[in-house]
Amino acid sequence: MAQYPEIDYKRVLSELSVNRKDPCEVIRELISNSYDAQASKIEIFPLLQYQGFIFFDDGTGLSETEKINDITPYVSFFSIGISTKIPGESIGYKCQGSKLCFASKKITLITRCHNEENWRSISIDNPKDNLSPEYDIQSNLDKTPWQTIKDLFSTARKQTTVILEQLNEDFFLKHFLHGTMIILQGLEVQNFSDFYESEEIHDKKLSYLKHYIRYNTRHGDMRILRSNETDFPSGKERIFKHSPGYNEECELYLWTKDTCKKIEAGYPYLHKPNDIEKSLISSPAKVSRLNDGRFSARGATSFTFEGITYCLTLAIDGNRRALDKYEELDRQRSKKSGIRLTDQRGVFICSDGVKICPYNEIFEDSKLAEYAVLGTSGAKLHYIFMINGTFDLVTNRTSLTEAALKTLNNDSFIENIKQFLDHSKYNIECFRELVDRLNKETQDIKLDIYTRKLNTLKQSILDRSRFIVNDIEHLKGQWFVEPGTGEEYSVGILYTMFAHFVTIDSSYSHVWLRPRTFSSMGIDSIAVKIGENSLSEKVQKALEYKYIFSPNDEFNHPLILTDQIVCWDMPNGKEGDFIRDSYNFYGEIFFTEELDEIGYEIGKINSHEGEPYAGKVKVISLKKLLKKTFDCQWASPAPKATASATGKGKNKSK
Repeated sequence: MAQYPEIDYKRVLSELSVNRKDPCEVIRELISNSYDAQASKIEIFPLLQYQGFIFFDDGTGLSETEKINDITPYVSFFSIGISTKIPGESIGYKCQGSKLCFASKKITLITRCHNEENWRSISIDNPKDNLSPEYDIQSNLDKTPWQTIKDLFSTARKQTTVILEQLNEDFFLKHFLHGTMIILQGLEVQNFSDFYESEEIHDKKLSYLKHYIRYNTRHGDMRILRSNETDFPSGKERIFKHSPGYNEECELYLWTKDTCKKIEAGYPYLHKPNDIEKSLISSPAKVSRLNDGRFSARGATSFTFEGITYCLTLAIDGNRRALDKYEELDRQRSKKSGIRLTDQRGVFICSDGVKICPYNEIFEDSKLAEYAVLGTSGAKLHYIFMINGTFDLVTNRTSLTEAALKTLNNDSFIENIKQFLDHSKYNIECFRELVDRLNKETQDIKLDIYTRKLNTLKQSILDRSRFIVNDIEHLKGQWFVEPGTGEEYSVGILYTMFAHFVTIDSSYSHVWLRPRTFSSMGIDSIAVKIGENSLSEKVQKALEYKYIFSPNDEFNHPLILTDQIVCWDMPNGKEGDFIRDSYNFYGEIFFTEELDEIGYEIGKINSHEGEPYAGKVKVISLKKLLKKTFDCQWASPAPKATASATGKGKNKSK
């Protein structure tokens, strides 16, 4: 005996009719249907009073007599899994999008085809619960659809009546000669007005629905480049116009307050910088902080893979420019339209012009390793990269199927992506600089650089000069490594430590100062003479540390406020050589008996305006001072070919 599976139609319909990803998904699907129906005009009227909307297009209408794929468009609208659309020719072919309309308390459909004299209509209460294979969806001949609409809203307030007045007899007789109108009431959307309110109040209150249409629907087709405004290559714009399904002629209007306002077609790429902006722009390589960048560049191309045309767009807009120019998008601590700027940055997969989902994972492919940095969260702030084709989508059309992912992971497909990125890097200086700058600033790379520096430093210890101090009991036998280039911090540490071992009876105690503070920023140390224990302001001395101090280099502290400069070593200066600071002062070198063989004094300090200063600055080589003050033994590194494991040299001198 034959057996047949049972299908719970109501449950399936209930699952399909939920606006899962976004409260305006139903609008997205109806717009796609209108484009597939070759509409030249779409009008949307939000009904805030009734938590619904009226959607009209002047497309082909829903025929009840002409079958496509063994089903009429009218019956297909109410059916599950049966469509009149053909994959690759329409964005929707699984016949699931229209089911979002059924998550409502009432749906009314009015339609008319080119060859029909009258309209047809049907109203269904609670469609999600009432529709079933047994439900009669036969439409009714409707000679006065304007009255049908009016009867739906018997308690309409002014907000609704102004819309009904717009959709009067004249509208139907002159504008609704063919097409489809869908009226939804009681749509299952929480906080309905937050998403469907179309009126805007400057930058204080922006319409989510209006901007959702531009960013997330077929009307916001990413292939519409408007090259004269956005700076995309005009040649690529012409090529994109010949890709399957391209349409920039359909006009879309959104009812706002008391009139229909046109919404421009195409994804809202930012306009190219004007002359004033150009004068303020620094390239990615030159801007001090990448996140403050206002740089801008565009790239686009197309290629064919397995018989399908793919269009790529790369719109680079520095983070600061995006924040300034995308005024309608939410950003941290600032709500605008409800659509977040961060959700519009990075890599996106698009299907037939519609942005579907982010896909930064593409940069995880080893073939794109050179561009892996573009997949990081910080990099996404500066660009949007769109990959458009006829991708296979899951039922709710907000994510990719395994078949689509297989295409995206195909080696030949990735090679096409790489060729575009390589071409862009070679020809678009802004993109090349952005990638280079991001690579430098990426944390992982920073860590790698830091690790390599640390390892190099550890390995270099064996090759550096060092010394032992024999007459300090606590330090006997302990190696001290000479500071190297850039290690003025180490000079300060050594000076501070050994200053505390200098006794008052030392021959050089008058040269040493005992630091009381130590800082790597600003004033390096405040110090006092050896034996001084007062905390009085008058006894405090300003002390600065350098690895090498040369008369040829500008001193980065004011000479008139500095008492002593301690460096590890110093080039031989000449009596009378000038030393300048970065505070408009200069002085002359004087050799004194007190600092013989360990340094010199800077005297005759004047401002560049000729104002003299009576003070003097002592410049001392710590290496020479250590040799004079303590019993030191120096060791030079052994040649690499014969270096011992301990690294202890035999060449010692005092």
